[in-house]
Amino acid sequence: MFVVQGNVLLQEAIAAGVEVREVYVRDGEPDPHGVKVVPFVLDARTFDSVNDTVAPQGVLAVCSIPRHPATSVSNDTWFVVAHEVSDPGNLGTIIRSAEAAGASGVYVTPNTVDVHSPKTVRATAGALFHVPVREIGSLDHLRTLGLTLVGTTSHGDARSIYDASFVGPIAVVLGNEAHGLSSDEPIDEWVTIPHAGRAESLNVAMAASVIALQVSHARQRG
Repeated sequence: MFVVQGNVLLQEAIAAGVEVREVYVRDGEPDPHGVKVVPFVLDARTFDSVNDTVAPQGVLAVCSIPRHPATSVSNDTWFVVAHEVSDPGNLGTIIRSAEAAGASGVYVTPNTVDVHSPKTVRATAGALFHVPVREIGSLDHLRTLGLTLVGTTSHGDARSIYDASFVGPIAVVLGNEAHGLSSDEPIDEWVTIPHAGRAESLNVAMAASVIALQVSHARQRG
């Protein structure tokens, strides 16, 4: 089970066929459209106490976690991988960027923050309901599926994302906020985002947005 906060996200979940188990509304708020269960009405103080936001919206739903069938790997498939990403806002943004760029799915490795934590769900802005997100035991397992692993780095002699072809079945791997990706990881090709400033690197969520959109552009260009 996981929690969906706010009517906008709830409507995204309903449209995607997510099973809504329970709905809670703040007293005075209209019942959300499209739910098949009778909402529980809570007084404002009680409703606000069960939310983890400073200014909670008037609707909260408990939903079943969607189960996605495995995506067949082909030359047309590409994935984004969050490897040990620790911040829920960053993970949510990575999922949002992957969905916007047309990725076939998102994989998360062990020690990555919970995909279905309330903050992660909010940060996806509904993308969680439109792109398959799956847990994977290790990066090595992705290679056994026939995927070429493209690792992101701000160090060393890596190819610019603007020179990379990103063809075939690939998985673009983004590492932990503090440590990035270790050189010991089973990466087939390293890429970097060139930038003019003095900062060592971009935030991992920002990097995911830039790279995912570039992958999409490169693959469309052929």
